[in-house]
Amino acid sequence: MRNLAKQLAPFGISVNNLAPGVIGTDRNRERLADPVYTQRVLDRIPAHKIGTPEDCAAAALLLCSDAAGYLTGQTIFVDGGMSL
Repeated sequence: MRNLAKQLAPFGISVNNLAPGVIGTDRNRERLADPVYTQRVLDRIPAHKIGTPEDCAAAALLLCSDAAGYLTGQTIFVDGGMSL
C-alpha cells in the first residue's frame, strides 16, 4: 500500500488502508455470543465496545471524500484503540 501510494501520488491517486478491529458482523456473531470470550475481547479494547459495520463505513466515507485529499499511504485503524 505504501509503495503504491508513493508511485501513484504524482497522478493525484491516493492509496490508503482501512484496518478494522473486532466488528460485530455475521462472520463472528457466533463467537461473540460467548460472554466469556466477548469479555476477554472487550478487555483489550480501550473503547470497551465491539465495533459496527457503520464505524468502518464512516472511515471509508472519509477516505472517499475530498476531506482526505491530502491523505495517502496511511493505515486507518477502526478498532476502538485495540492497536494501541
